[in-house]
Amino acid sequence: MDLPPLSHQALFAAVRSADADAVRRLLAGPEASGSTAALAAAQTDAGESALYVAAEAGALEVVRLLLPLYDLEAAKLRSRLDLDAFHVAAKQGHTEVVKEFLGRWPELCSVCDSSNTCPLYSAAVKDHLDVVNAILDTDDSCIKIVRKNGKTSLHNAARIGYHRIVKALIERDPGIVAIKDRKGQTALHMAVKGKNTDVVEELLMADASILNVRDKKANTALHIATRKWRPQMVQLLLAYESLEVNAINSQNETAMDLAEKVPYAESKMEIIEWLSEAGAKNAVNVGKVDEASELRRTVSDIKHNVQAQLSENMKTNKRVTGIAKELRKLHREAVQNTINSVTLVATLIASIAFVSIFNLPGQYYQDTTTGGEIGQAYISKLTGFRVFCLLNAIALFISLAVVVVQITLVAWETGAQKQIIKIVNKLMWTACLSTCAAFVSLAYVVVGPQHAWMAFTISAVGGPIMIGTLLFLAYLLLRPRFNFGEDRQRRIRRGSGSKSFSWSVREGLSDLEAVEDHEKKIYAL
Repeated sequence: MDLPPLSHQALFAAVRSADADAVRRLLAGPEASGSTAALAAAQTDAGESALYVAAEAGALEVVRLLLPLYDLEAAKLRSRLDLDAFHVAAKQGHTEVVKEFLGRWPELCSVCDSSNTCPLYSAAVKDHLDVVNAILDTDDSCIKIVRKNGKTSLHNAARIGYHRIVKALIERDPGIVAIKDRKGQTALHMAVKGKNTDVVEELLMADASILNVRDKKANTALHIATRKWRPQMVQLLLAYESLEVNAINSQNETAMDLAEKVPYAESKMEIIEWLSEAGAKNAVNVGKVDEASELRRTVSDIKHNVQAQLSENMKTNKRVTGIAKELRKLHREAVQNTINSVTLVATLIASIAFVSIFNLPGQYYQDTTTGGEIGQAYISKLTGFRVFCLLNAIALFISLAVVVVQITLVAWETGAQKQIIKIVNKLMWTACLSTCAAFVSLAYVVVGPQHAWMAFTISAVGGPIMIGTLLFLAYLLLRPRFNFGEDRQRRIRRGSGSKSFSWSVREGLSDLEAVEDHEKKIYAL
Protein backbone atom coordinates (compact mmCIF):
# COMPACT_ATOMS: atom_id res chain seq x y z
CA MET A 1 0.00 0.00 0.00
CA ASP A 2 1.48 3.39 -1.04
CA LEU A 3 1.42 5.92 1.77
CA PRO A 4 0.60 9.58 1.20
CA PRO A 5 3.33 12.18 1.67
CA LEU A 6 4.46 12.44 5.25
CA SER A 7 2.44 14.91 7.24
CA HIS A 8 1.43 15.44 10.80
CA GLN A 9 -2.08 14.32 9.99
CA ALA A 10 -0.89 11.03 8.52
CA LEU A 11 1.28 10.29 11.54
CA PHE A 12 -1.44 11.12 14.04
CA ALA A 13 -3.94 9.01 12.08
CA ALA A 14 -1.59 6.02 12.19
CA VAL A 15 -0.91 6.53 15.90
CA ARG A 16 -4.60 6.79 16.78
CA SER A 17 -5.31 3.56 14.94
CA ALA A 18 -2.39 1.93 16.83
CA ASP A 19 -1.01 0.75 13.47
CA ALA A 20 2.63 0.12 14.37
CA ASP A 21 3.54 -0.99 10.83
CA ALA A 22 2.17 2.20 9.32
CA VAL A 23 4.02 4.32 11.88
CA ARG A 24 7.23 2.40 11.20
CA ARG A 25 6.93 2.94 7.44
CA LEU A 26 6.18 6.63 7.90
CA LEU A 27 9.18 7.13 10.17
CA ALA A 28 11.45 5.16 7.84
CA GLY A 29 10.36 7.03 4.72
CA PRO A 30 12.52 9.63 3.00
CA GLU A 31 10.09 12.36 3.98
CA ALA A 32 10.90 11.81 7.68
CA SER A 33 14.60 12.53 7.36
CA GLY A 34 15.52 15.72 9.17
CA SER A 35 11.99 16.31 10.47
CA THR A 36 12.00 14.19 13.65
CA ALA A 37 12.23 17.22 15.93
CA ALA A 38 9.25 18.78 14.22
CA LEU A 39 7.32 15.54 14.51
CA ALA A 40 8.06 15.33 18.23
CA ALA A 41 6.96 18.92 18.78
CA ALA A 42 3.79 18.59 16.72
CA GLN A 43 0.53 18.78 18.71
CA THR A 44 -3.14 18.51 17.93
CA ASP A 45 -5.70 21.18 18.68
CA ALA A 46 -6.09 19.56 22.13
CA GLY A 47 -2.38 19.99 22.76
CA GLU A 48 -1.66 16.27 22.40
CA SER A 49 1.59 15.03 20.89
CA ALA A 50 1.88 11.79 18.96
CA LEU A 51 3.55 10.19 21.97
CA TYR A 52 0.69 11.40 24.18
CA VAL A 53 -1.91 9.86 21.87
CA ALA A 54 -0.08 6.52 21.78
CA ALA A 55 0.45 6.50 25.55
CA GLU A 56 -3.20 7.30 26.25
CA ALA A 57 -4.33 4.47 23.98
CA GLY A 58 -1.84 2.03 25.51
CA ALA A 59 -0.29 1.23 22.11
CA LEU A 60 2.96 -0.24 23.38
CA GLU A 61 4.60 -0.91 19.99
CA VAL A 62 3.79 2.58 18.75
CA VAL A 63 5.20 4.08 21.96
CA ARG A 64 8.42 2.15 21.47
CA LEU A 65 8.70 3.51 17.92
CA LEU A 66 8.05 7.10 18.99
CA LEU A 67 10.19 7.29 22.13
CA PRO A 68 13.50 7.69 20.23
CA LEU A 69 12.09 10.82 18.59
CA TYR A 70 11.62 12.57 21.93
CA ASP A 71 13.92 13.98 24.55
CA LEU A 72 12.88 14.58 28.16
CA GLU A 73 11.61 18.09 27.52
CA ALA A 74 9.54 17.00 24.55
CA ALA A 75 8.12 14.11 26.57
CA LYS A 76 7.01 16.61 29.23
CA LEU A 77 4.78 18.51 26.82
CA ARG A 78 1.31 18.79 28.34
CA SER A 79 -2.04 18.67 26.69
CA ARG A 80 -4.84 21.04 27.49
CA LEU A 81 -5.86 18.57 30.20
CA ASP A 82 -2.60 19.51 31.94
CA LEU A 83 -1.18 15.99 31.53
CA ASP A 84 1.97 14.78 29.81
CA ALA A 85 2.32 11.45 28.00
CA PHE A 86 3.69 9.56 31.00
CA HIS A 87 1.05 10.99 33.32
CA VAL A 88 -1.84 10.01 31.06
CA ALA A 89 -0.42 6.47 30.67
CA ALA A 90 -0.24 6.12 34.46
CA LYS A 91 -3.75 7.48 34.84
CA GLN A 92 -5.13 5.04 32.27
CA GLY A 93 -3.35 2.11 33.92
CA HIS A 94 -1.14 1.07 30.98
CA THR A 95 1.55 -0.69 32.98
CA GLU A 96 3.84 -1.74 30.13
CA VAL A 97 3.77 1.73 28.61
CA VAL A 98 4.62 3.21 32.01
CA LYS A 99 7.59 0.87 32.32
CA GLU A 100 8.84 1.95 28.88
CA PHE A 101 8.81 5.58 29.97
CA LEU A 102 10.48 4.80 33.31
CA GLY A 103 13.19 2.79 31.60
CA ARG A 104 14.16 5.88 29.62
CA TRP A 105 13.33 8.76 31.99
CA PRO A 106 12.95 7.72 35.69
CA GLU A 107 12.65 11.37 36.69
CA LEU A 108 9.16 11.47 35.16
CA CYS A 109 7.88 10.01 38.46
CA SER A 110 8.25 13.41 40.10
CA VAL A 111 6.82 15.54 37.28
CA CYS A 112 3.51 17.04 38.43
CA ASP A 113 0.77 19.06 36.79
CA SER A 114 -0.30 22.57 37.74
CA SER A 115 -2.14 21.30 40.85
CA ASN A 116 1.01 19.45 41.90
CA THR A 117 -0.63 16.10 41.16
CA CYS A 118 1.97 13.45 40.43
CA PRO A 119 1.46 10.34 38.25
CA LEU A 120 1.48 8.16 41.38
CA TYR A 121 -1.53 10.04 42.72
CA SER A 122 -3.45 9.63 39.45
CA ALA A 123 -2.71 5.90 39.31
CA ALA A 124 -3.62 5.39 42.98
CA VAL A 125 -7.04 7.07 42.77
CA LYS A 126 -7.84 4.85 39.76
CA ASP A 127 -6.86 1.66 41.63
CA HIS A 128 -4.06 0.78 39.18
CA LEU A 129 -1.94 -1.29 41.56
CA ASP A 130 0.60 -2.49 38.99
CA VAL A 131 1.30 1.07 37.87
CA VAL A 132 1.66 2.20 41.48
CA ASN A 133 4.18 -0.56 42.17
CA ALA A 134 6.10 0.21 38.98
CA ILE A 135 6.43 3.89 39.92
CA LEU A 136 7.41 3.12 43.51
CA ASP A 137 9.98 0.57 42.35
CA THR A 138 11.58 3.31 40.29
CA ASP A 139 11.36 6.18 42.78
CA ASP A 140 9.63 5.68 46.12
CA SER A 141 10.31 9.26 47.20
CA CYS A 142 7.36 10.45 45.12
CA ILE A 143 5.07 8.84 47.68
CA LYS A 144 5.37 11.98 49.81
CA ILE A 145 4.48 14.43 47.04
CA VAL A 146 1.44 16.39 48.14
CA ARG A 147 -1.04 18.29 46.04
CA LYS A 148 -1.79 21.95 46.57
CA ASN A 149 -4.55 20.94 48.98
CA GLY A 150 -1.98 19.03 51.01
CA LYS A 151 -3.31 15.56 50.21
CA THR A 152 -1.11 12.65 49.28
CA SER A 153 -2.04 9.67 47.17
CA LEU A 154 -2.80 7.83 50.43
CA HIS A 155 -5.45 10.38 51.41
CA ASN A 156 -7.63 9.84 48.37
CA ALA A 157 -7.03 6.09 48.12
CA ALA A 158 -8.18 5.80 51.74
CA ARG A 159 -11.21 8.01 51.08
CA ILE A 160 -12.31 5.92 48.10
CA GLY A 161 -11.61 2.68 49.96
CA TYR A 162 -8.92 1.05 47.80
CA HIS A 163 -7.51 -1.31 50.40
CA ARG A 164 -4.83 -2.85 48.23
CA ILE A 165 -3.51 0.57 47.17
CA VAL A 166 -3.45 1.75 50.79
CA LYS A 167 -1.62 -1.39 51.83
CA ALA A 168 0.96 -1.01 49.05
CA LEU A 169 1.65 2.63 49.94
CA ILE A 170 1.98 1.92 53.66
CA GLU A 171 4.36 -0.98 53.04
CA ARG A 172 6.65 1.39 51.12
CA ASP A 173 6.60 4.13 53.74
CA PRO A 174 4.55 3.77 56.96
CA GLY A 175 5.37 7.37 57.85
CA ILE A 176 2.99 8.62 55.17
CA VAL A 177 0.08 7.71 57.46
CA ALA A 178 0.71 10.72 59.71
CA ILE A 179 0.87 13.34 56.91
CA LYS A 180 -1.85 15.99 57.24
CA ASP A 181 -3.51 17.95 54.48
CA ARG A 182 -4.31 21.66 54.57
CA LYS A 183 -7.35 20.94 56.75
CA GLY A 184 -5.16 19.13 59.22
CA GLN A 185 -6.69 15.76 58.37
CA THR A 186 -4.75 12.52 58.11
CA ALA A 187 -5.58 9.58 55.88
CA LEU A 188 -7.62 8.16 58.81
CA HIS A 189 -9.94 11.18 58.72
CA MET A 190 -10.46 10.47 55.03
CA ALA A 191 -10.90 6.72 55.46
CA VAL A 192 -13.72 6.98 58.01
CA LYS A 193 -15.71 9.01 55.49
CA GLY A 194 -15.85 5.90 53.31
CA LYS A 195 -17.26 2.45 53.95
CA ASN A 196 -14.24 0.15 53.82
CA THR A 197 -13.33 -0.81 57.38
CA ASP A 198 -10.30 -2.77 56.17
CA VAL A 199 -8.65 0.50 55.15
CA VAL A 200 -9.17 1.95 58.63
CA GLU A 201 -7.70 -1.14 60.26
CA GLU A 202 -4.70 -1.01 57.90
CA LEU A 203 -4.00 2.61 58.80
CA LEU A 204 -4.29 1.99 62.55
CA MET A 205 -2.04 -1.05 62.30
CA ALA A 206 0.61 1.16 60.72
CA ASP A 207 0.32 3.92 63.33
CA ALA A 208 -2.23 3.72 66.15
CA SER A 209 -1.26 7.19 67.38
CA ILE A 210 -3.33 8.82 64.62
CA LEU A 211 -6.51 7.54 66.28
CA ASN A 212 -6.95 10.73 68.32
CA VAL A 213 -5.27 13.19 65.94
CA ARG A 214 -7.35 16.34 65.49
CA ASP A 215 -7.75 18.43 62.38
CA LYS A 216 -7.80 22.23 62.34
CA LYS A 217 -11.34 22.19 63.73
CA ALA A 218 -10.28 19.80 66.50
CA ASN A 219 -12.27 16.95 64.98
CA THR A 220 -11.03 13.43 65.56
CA ALA A 221 -11.77 10.51 63.28
CA LEU A 222 -14.71 9.65 65.56
CA HIS A 223 -16.21 13.10 64.97
CA ILE A 224 -15.89 12.68 61.20
CA ALA A 225 -17.37 9.16 61.16
CA THR A 226 -20.33 10.30 63.27
CA ARG A 227 -21.01 13.38 61.15
CA LYS A 228 -20.89 11.27 57.95
CA TRP A 229 -23.37 8.69 59.37
CA ARG A 230 -20.95 5.78 59.19
CA PRO A 231 -22.13 3.38 61.94
CA GLN A 232 -19.70 0.63 60.93
CA MET A 233 -16.79 3.08 61.24
CA VAL A 234 -18.02 4.32 64.62
CA GLN A 235 -18.28 0.76 65.88
CA LEU A 236 -14.77 -0.05 64.66
CA LEU A 237 -13.20 3.04 66.25
CA LEU A 238 -14.95 2.38 69.56
CA ALA A 239 -13.30 -1.03 69.67
CA TYR A 240 -9.94 0.67 70.36
CA GLU A 241 -9.39 1.30 74.06
CA SER A 242 -7.10 4.29 73.44
CA LEU A 243 -9.87 6.22 71.69
CA GLU A 244 -10.92 9.51 73.29
CA VAL A 245 -14.66 9.01 73.22
CA ASN A 246 -15.51 12.41 74.70
CA ALA A 247 -13.10 14.57 72.70
CA ILE A 248 -14.50 18.08 72.18
CA ASN A 249 -13.94 19.94 68.90
CA SER A 250 -13.72 23.67 68.30
CA GLN A 251 -17.51 23.86 68.01
CA ASN A 252 -17.76 22.53 71.58
CA GLU A 253 -19.24 19.25 70.35
CA THR A 254 -18.51 15.66 71.20
CA ALA A 255 -19.33 12.69 69.02
CA MET A 256 -22.56 12.26 71.01
CA ASP A 257 -23.61 15.83 70.17
CA LEU A 258 -22.99 15.15 66.49
CA ALA A 259 -24.89 11.86 66.64
CA GLU A 260 -27.95 13.60 68.04
CA LYS A 261 -27.90 15.97 65.06
CA VAL A 262 -27.98 13.12 62.57
CA PRO A 263 -31.36 12.91 60.77
CA TYR A 264 -33.54 10.21 62.27
CA ALA A 265 -32.71 6.85 60.76
CA GLU A 266 -31.61 3.40 61.78
CA SER A 267 -27.97 4.47 61.59
CA LYS A 268 -28.64 7.24 64.11
CA MET A 269 -30.03 4.81 66.66
CA GLU A 270 -27.10 2.45 66.16
CA ILE A 271 -24.50 5.20 66.53
CA ILE A 272 -26.13 6.62 69.68
CA GLU A 273 -26.44 3.15 71.19
CA TRP A 274 -22.79 2.28 70.56
CA LEU A 275 -21.58 5.65 71.81
CA SER A 276 -23.67 5.28 74.97
CA GLU A 277 -22.23 1.84 75.62
CA ALA A 278 -18.72 3.27 75.26
CA GLY A 279 -19.48 6.00 77.82
CA ALA A 280 -19.85 8.91 75.39
CA LYS A 281 -21.42 12.09 76.76
CA ASN A 282 -22.60 15.43 75.53
CA ALA A 283 -20.10 18.25 75.79
CA VAL A 284 -22.02 19.90 78.63
CA ASN A 285 -21.81 16.69 80.65
CA VAL A 286 -18.14 15.96 80.14
CA GLY A 287 -16.46 15.88 83.53
CA LYS A 288 -19.76 15.39 85.34
CA VAL A 289 -21.37 12.25 86.66
CA ASP A 290 -24.15 11.55 84.20
CA GLU A 291 -26.70 9.42 86.00
CA ALA A 292 -28.74 9.01 82.85
CA SER A 293 -25.74 7.64 80.97
CA GLU A 294 -24.94 5.26 83.80
CA LEU A 295 -28.54 4.09 83.80
CA ARG A 296 -28.46 3.57 80.04
CA ARG A 297 -25.25 1.62 80.36
CA THR A 298 -26.76 -0.58 83.07
CA VAL A 299 -29.86 -1.16 80.97
CA SER A 300 -27.65 -1.97 78.01
CA ASP A 301 -25.72 -4.53 80.06
CA ILE A 302 -28.96 -6.14 81.18
CA LYS A 303 -30.16 -6.16 77.59
CA HIS A 304 -27.02 -7.93 76.43
CA ASN A 305 -27.34 -10.48 79.23
CA VAL A 306 -30.95 -11.17 78.31
CA GLN A 307 -30.03 -11.52 74.66
CA ALA A 308 -27.25 -13.93 75.56
CA GLN A 309 -29.65 -16.03 77.64
CA LEU A 310 -32.27 -16.00 74.89
CA SER A 311 -29.64 -17.04 72.37
CA GLU A 312 -28.55 -19.89 74.61
CA ASN A 313 -32.17 -20.88 75.09
CA MET A 314 -32.70 -20.98 71.33
CA LYS A 315 -29.67 -23.22 70.94
CA THR A 316 -30.94 -25.52 73.69
CA ASN A 317 -34.40 -25.69 72.14
CA LYS A 318 -32.82 -26.47 68.80
CA ARG A 319 -30.88 -29.35 70.34
CA VAL A 320 -34.01 -30.62 72.11
CA THR A 321 -35.96 -30.41 68.86
CA GLY A 322 -33.29 -32.47 67.15
CA ILE A 323 -33.43 -35.08 69.90
CA ALA A 324 -37.22 -35.16 69.67
CA LYS A 325 -37.00 -35.78 65.93
CA GLU A 326 -34.61 -38.65 66.52
CA LEU A 327 -36.97 -40.09 69.14
CA ARG A 328 -39.91 -39.87 66.77
CA LYS A 329 -37.85 -41.66 64.17
CA LEU A 330 -36.96 -44.37 66.68
CA HIS A 331 -40.64 -44.65 67.65
CA ARG A 332 -41.65 -45.13 64.04
CA GLU A 333 -39.00 -47.79 63.59
CA ALA A 334 -40.05 -49.53 66.82
CA VAL A 335 -43.71 -49.51 65.80
CA GLN A 336 -42.83 -50.88 62.37
CA ASN A 337 -40.70 -53.61 63.94
CA THR A 338 -43.58 -54.48 66.24
CA ILE A 339 -45.94 -54.73 63.27
CA ASN A 340 -43.53 -57.05 61.47
CA SER A 341 -43.08 -59.17 64.59
CA VAL A 342 -46.83 -59.46 65.17
CA THR A 343 -47.39 -60.51 61.58
CA LEU A 344 -44.69 -63.14 61.85
CA VAL A 345 -46.03 -64.52 65.15
CA ALA A 346 -49.61 -64.56 63.84
CA THR A 347 -48.48 -66.52 60.80
CA LEU A 348 -46.59 -68.96 63.03
CA ILE A 349 -49.57 -69.54 65.36
CA ALA A 350 -51.92 -70.03 62.40
CA SER A 351 -49.52 -72.56 60.89
CA ILE A 352 -49.20 -74.48 64.17
CA ALA A 353 -52.97 -74.48 64.73
CA PHE A 354 -53.67 -75.68 61.21
CA VAL A 355 -51.07 -78.45 61.27
CA SER A 356 -51.87 -79.67 64.80
CA ILE A 357 -55.47 -80.59 63.98
CA PHE A 358 -54.23 -83.09 61.36
CA ASN A 359 -51.40 -84.57 63.45
CA LEU A 360 -53.25 -85.85 66.51
CA PRO A 361 -51.95 -88.47 68.96
CA GLY A 362 -53.27 -91.92 67.99
CA GLN A 363 -54.07 -90.81 64.46
CA TYR A 364 -57.43 -91.70 62.80
CA TYR A 365 -59.72 -94.63 61.96
CA GLN A 366 -58.65 -96.31 58.74
CA ASP A 367 -61.78 -98.48 58.21
CA THR A 368 -65.26 -98.91 59.66
CA THR A 369 -64.53 -102.32 61.23
CA THR A 370 -62.60 -100.72 64.07
CA GLY A 371 -65.65 -98.95 65.44
CA GLY A 372 -65.52 -95.47 63.92
CA GLU A 373 -65.89 -93.49 60.72
CA ILE A 374 -62.98 -93.34 58.31
CA GLY A 375 -60.85 -90.27 59.10
CA GLN A 376 -62.31 -89.85 62.58
CA ALA A 377 -59.75 -89.32 65.33
CA TYR A 378 -59.41 -92.05 67.89
CA ILE A 379 -59.61 -89.45 70.67
CA SER A 380 -62.54 -87.55 69.19
CA LYS A 381 -64.95 -88.67 71.92
CA LEU A 382 -62.80 -87.35 74.76
CA THR A 383 -63.66 -84.02 76.42
CA GLY A 384 -60.04 -82.87 76.35
CA PHE A 385 -59.93 -83.28 72.59
CA ARG A 386 -63.13 -81.32 72.11
CA VAL A 387 -61.73 -78.47 74.22
CA PHE A 388 -58.54 -78.65 72.18
CA CYS A 389 -60.47 -78.39 68.90
CA LEU A 390 -62.40 -75.35 70.10
CA LEU A 391 -59.36 -73.47 71.43
CA ASN A 392 -57.21 -74.43 68.45
CA ALA A 393 -59.87 -73.12 66.07
CA ILE A 394 -60.05 -69.84 68.01
CA ALA A 395 -56.25 -69.42 67.81
CA LEU A 396 -56.27 -70.26 64.09
CA PHE A 397 -59.00 -67.84 63.07
CA ILE A 398 -57.72 -65.00 65.27
CA SER A 399 -54.22 -65.39 63.82
CA LEU A 400 -55.57 -65.43 60.28
CA ALA A 401 -57.62 -62.31 61.03
CA VAL A 402 -54.50 -60.54 62.33
CA VAL A 403 -52.55 -61.51 59.22
CA VAL A 404 -55.33 -60.21 56.98
CA VAL A 405 -55.47 -56.91 58.89
CA GLN A 406 -51.71 -56.43 58.77
CA ILE A 407 -51.40 -57.04 55.05
CA THR A 408 -54.48 -54.97 54.18
CA LEU A 409 -54.42 -51.82 56.32
CA VAL A 410 -51.73 -49.20 55.67
CA ALA A 411 -51.35 -46.48 58.33
CA TRP A 412 -48.95 -43.65 57.49
CA GLU A 413 -49.06 -41.87 60.83
CA THR A 414 -47.42 -43.33 63.89
CA GLY A 415 -50.55 -42.68 65.97
CA ALA A 416 -52.72 -44.68 63.59
CA GLN A 417 -50.19 -47.49 63.58
CA LYS A 418 -50.27 -47.57 67.37
CA GLN A 419 -54.06 -47.83 67.37
CA ILE A 420 -53.93 -50.80 65.02
CA ILE A 421 -51.22 -52.47 67.10
CA LYS A 422 -53.26 -52.00 70.29
CA ILE A 423 -56.17 -53.92 68.80
CA VAL A 424 -54.00 -56.53 67.10
CA ASN A 425 -52.00 -57.14 70.28
CA LYS A 426 -55.14 -57.90 72.26
CA LEU A 427 -56.17 -60.38 69.60
CA MET A 428 -52.74 -61.97 69.75
CA TRP A 429 -53.05 -62.27 73.52
CA THR A 430 -56.25 -64.22 72.98
CA ALA A 431 -54.62 -66.39 70.32
CA CYS A 432 -51.65 -67.15 72.58
CA LEU A 433 -53.92 -68.01 75.51
CA SER A 434 -56.02 -70.24 73.28
CA THR A 435 -52.90 -72.01 72.01
CA CYS A 436 -51.62 -72.56 75.56
CA ALA A 437 -55.00 -73.81 76.78
CA ALA A 438 -55.31 -76.10 73.76
CA PHE A 439 -51.89 -77.54 74.55
CA VAL A 440 -52.82 -78.16 78.19
CA SER A 441 -56.20 -79.74 77.31
CA LEU A 442 -54.58 -82.11 74.85
CA ALA A 443 -51.91 -82.93 77.42
CA TYR A 444 -54.61 -84.48 79.66
CA VAL A 445 -55.56 -86.77 76.79
CA VAL A 446 -52.01 -87.72 75.85
CA VAL A 447 -50.74 -88.63 79.33
CA GLY A 448 -53.88 -90.61 80.16
CA PRO A 449 -55.78 -90.94 83.44
CA GLN A 450 -53.03 -92.93 85.10
CA HIS A 451 -50.50 -90.13 84.69
CA ALA A 452 -52.80 -87.19 85.18
CA TRP A 453 -50.29 -85.68 87.61
CA MET A 454 -48.09 -84.78 84.64
CA ALA A 455 -50.90 -82.77 83.09
CA PHE A 456 -51.53 -81.05 86.44
CA THR A 457 -47.82 -80.23 86.64
CA ILE A 458 -47.87 -78.72 83.16
CA SER A 459 -50.89 -76.62 84.14
CA ALA A 460 -49.23 -75.52 87.38
CA VAL A 461 -46.10 -74.39 85.54
CA GLY A 462 -47.60 -72.87 82.40
CA GLY A 463 -50.60 -71.21 84.01
CA PRO A 464 -48.73 -68.87 86.40
CA ILE A 465 -46.23 -67.97 83.68
CA MET A 466 -48.92 -66.87 81.25
CA ILE A 467 -51.14 -65.28 83.89
CA GLY A 468 -48.19 -63.40 85.44
CA THR A 469 -47.05 -62.16 82.06
CA LEU A 470 -50.51 -60.90 81.17
CA LEU A 471 -50.95 -59.21 84.55
CA PHE A 472 -47.62 -57.41 84.17
CA LEU A 473 -48.54 -56.25 80.68
CA ALA A 474 -51.93 -55.13 81.94
CA TYR A 475 -50.18 -53.07 84.62
CA LEU A 476 -47.99 -51.39 82.00
CA LEU A 477 -51.07 -50.62 79.93
CA LEU A 478 -53.10 -49.20 82.79
CA ARG A 479 -50.30 -47.21 84.48
CA PRO A 480 -50.31 -44.27 82.00
CA ARG A 481 -54.09 -44.10 82.15
CA PHE A 482 -54.39 -44.03 85.94
CA ASN A 483 -50.96 -42.38 86.64
CA PHE A 484 -49.74 -45.08 88.99
CA GLY A 485 -46.71 -43.82 90.95
CA GLU A 486 -46.41 -40.48 89.13
CA ASP A 487 -48.05 -38.14 91.67
CA ARG A 488 -45.16 -38.34 94.10
CA GLN A 489 -42.56 -37.71 91.38
CA ARG A 490 -44.57 -34.75 90.13
CA ARG A 491 -44.70 -33.24 93.61
CA ILE A 492 -40.95 -33.68 94.01
CA ARG A 493 -40.22 -31.97 90.69
CA ARG A 494 -42.60 -29.12 91.44
CA GLY A 495 -41.02 -28.54 94.83
CA SER A 496 -37.49 -28.45 93.44
CA GLY A 497 -38.30 -25.95 90.67
CA SER A 498 -36.54 -22.58 90.56
CA LYS A 499 -38.14 -19.17 90.16
CA SER A 500 -34.99 -17.36 89.05
CA PHE A 501 -34.78 -15.01 86.09
CA SER A 502 -33.26 -17.68 83.88
CA TRP A 503 -36.56 -19.51 83.54
CA SER A 504 -36.25 -19.83 79.79
CA VAL A 505 -32.97 -21.71 80.01
CA ARG A 506 -34.29 -23.99 82.75
CA GLU A 507 -37.37 -24.64 80.67
CA GLY A 508 -35.17 -25.85 77.84
CA LEU A 509 -33.19 -28.01 80.26
CA SER A 510 -36.38 -29.49 81.71
CA ASP A 511 -37.47 -30.39 78.21
CA LEU A 512 -34.15 -32.11 77.72
CA GLU A 513 -34.61 -34.04 80.97
CA ALA A 514 -38.09 -34.99 79.86
CA VAL A 515 -36.66 -36.35 76.65
CA GLU A 516 -34.09 -38.34 78.60
CA ASP A 517 -36.85 -39.75 80.84
CA HIS A 518 -38.87 -40.46 77.73
CA GLU A 519 -36.08 -42.64 76.43
CA LYS A 520 -36.15 -44.78 79.58
CA LYS A 521 -39.87 -45.63 79.43
CA ILE A 522 -41.22 -49.05 78.46
CA TYR A 523 -44.23 -48.91 76.22
CA ALA A 524 -46.93 -51.55 76.09
CA LEU A 525 -49.55 -51.33 73.38
